[in-house]
Amino acid sequence: MKIRPEILDHWPEVSARLPAGFDLEATARLRGAFTRVREIKNAETLLRLALAYGGLGMSLRETCAWAEASGIARLSDPSLLERLCKAAPWLGDIVAALIAEQTKVPAGRWAGYRLRALDGTSICHPGADRTSWRLHVGYDLATAQVDQLELTDIHGAENLQRLTYAPGDIVLADRYYARPRDLRPVIDAGADFIVRTGWNSLRLLHTNGEPFDLFAALAAQQEQESELTVRIHEGVRVTAPLLLRLVVRRKDPQQVEAEQQRLLKAASKRGKQPDPRSLEAAKYILLLTSLPITTFPPADILTLYRFRWQIELAFKRFKSLAGLDNLPAKKPELARAWICARLIVAIIAEQIAGQVPDSSPSGHANPKGKPVALASHEDGPEYRLRRHPRTTAVAGCL
Repeated sequence: MKIRPEILDHWPEVSARLPAGFDLEATARLRGAFTRVREIKNAETLLRLALAYGGLGMSLRETCAWAEASGIARLSDPSLLERLCKAAPWLGDIVAALIAEQTKVPAGRWAGYRLRALDGTSICHPGADRTSWRLHVGYDLATAQVDQLELTDIHGAENLQRLTYAPGDIVLADRYYARPRDLRPVIDAGADFIVRTGWNSLRLLHTNGEPFDLFAALAAQQEQESELTVRIHEGVRVTAPLLLRLVVRRKDPQQVEAEQQRLLKAASKRGKQPDPRSLEAAKYILLLTSLPITTFPPADILTLYRFRWQIELAFKRFKSLAGLDNLPAKKPELARAWICARLIVAIIAEQIAGQVPDSSPSGHANPKGKPVALASHEDGPEYRLRRHPRTTAVAGCL
């Protein structure tokens, strides 16, 4: 999946989808993105240049050539680079405003609760052998929309505090979010959680504070699904212990074999043997939750957690659409501008995709059922500029 240039062919349609009441000119000046009128005449032009560079994947030189050929602006590559670097915080504000606009959709409820999922994805700059950026995403499962988004550098860890919670929220998160000091603040905000955990993610205690033997408890499990009440060791002095439900489900034999093979393969690549406890824990799904048992029995907790696959699919679709795996910039400020521009275009593309009918007004059906803003790579030629020293003709205009 990629973003086709048609999404920015008609600028009025794109600009109409920007957040209502978001003053491009005022916010750009406030953020220092647009301080003088020289090569670029206004903030709207700066945004068009940013979306051409980041959103459509043009190089700096191609963007400058396109801008001159289209009569939008005339500037050099270094000048554009400087402008885009300064515009990064402002572009981030636009992303945040677009997300806030989407959250105005009434949140769906499940037994009086709003289901949300939290996950993160890594982005690497060219030639990097480790994460350069992390994108933290909150996802409303009822509206199937991103409702919160945060971009951090490599030091921005994945934790439950990336989301802003409201009473009645249930957040679903993977084992990376099972950290002792991150759980209580969710409850303090009036929300609840279902978080997957591993055998060594947290220090579990009995309700009286005595050490809890997880593997002894698992060995004693007779049914496929069960639960225990455990206390979480938070590492700090607390006025009241944090008591949670540990929901356990024994996996099917095929699932156990697949997970154990994954662990064996990962250990082999490091030249080591897997921890026997990891192989034993691979036989179970372990979930920690703060939800009351009177409303949510173990089977319901397991059912709710299965909804988390939606954010995994959404992540794959969103990353594919935004093209976040193809970050070309190494300079941090330029990389942030590029990522934010990609996110702006991806969010608008999803808005358009959700409103495009399966057939055109003339009645001719779209044989593949794909909106014009989206297309797989095989649906047409790659968007390429026709090379010319300074004037480049481009189909359509931003």
